[in-house]
Amino acid sequence: MRLQWLYAYYALLLGGLATMLVDGFGTVAFLVYYAGMPLGAVAVWLLSGRRIRALGWPAGFGALRGIVLGVIWAATAVGAVMAILLAVDWAALGEPRAAFGRFLLIMGGQQVLVAGFEELAFRGVIQALLIDRLGSGRGLAAAAGLFGLFHLPNLIYQDVPGGLILVALLNLTVMGAVFGAAYERSGRRLALPFALHLGWNLAAYSFEGGFHLQLSGPAAIAGDPAWFPETGLAALVGLALAGTLVWGWPRFAARQDGNLG
Repeated sequence: MRLQWLYAYYALLLGGLATMLVDGFGTVAFLVYYAGMPLGAVAVWLLSGRRIRALGWPAGFGALRGIVLGVIWAATAVGAVMAILLAVDWAALGEPRAAFGRFLLIMGGQQVLVAGFEELAFRGVIQALLIDRLGSGRGLAAAAGLFGLFHLPNLIYQDVPGGLILVALLNLTVMGAVFGAAYERSGRRLALPFALHLGWNLAAYSFEGGFHLQLSGPAAIAGDPAWFPETGLAALVGLALAGTLVWGWPRFAARQDGNLG
């Protein structure tokens, strides 16, 4: 299968997101992200000769249980990063923001869309097609790299210090590899990477926006509050913890299937 449609789709995503850096073009970036990303992913999938039901969105109680576990596990992984930073006095949390419950509700709804759209695009379509063409190792690595680079415009937009952008791109690429491995090890299904992505984002934004996070210590390790925790190398600890669930997922899923049987 030729990959021209895939390359054009990624160029649309990256270029469209980069318009947020131009005054007056924020609406373009918004539309590309929330409409162009999911619709384009489905279009590329169909143009590649695949069926919609092969995209990997399982249904049923087993999928729901896996999603709940993945969300909790990833949120705990981010919590572990925060616990380490607090223990060495490199982080401080303030009082919860006003209307904290409303903040969580709005943020949670947004992050369901973010995790759903990005996993559909980068694991369900981009990674699946690249692996089919390039093989497992190169395809997963390429998709992870594209996932990391995709976030560059947003890192710049949020005024992440220049010296931390490379750290963030490294962490986001590793994150793409962890989520990509979750997709492959769960039988090319999107539930587990979606859950890990959602749980990670929910915890990160809760600390960052819900408790007025302050960070000190070496910036390359602790990161910057503008994009926690990916701007610091401490995030690799959380990603390693998330990876333990991914590594053990086939055995866990088989045991659950046996219990259901």
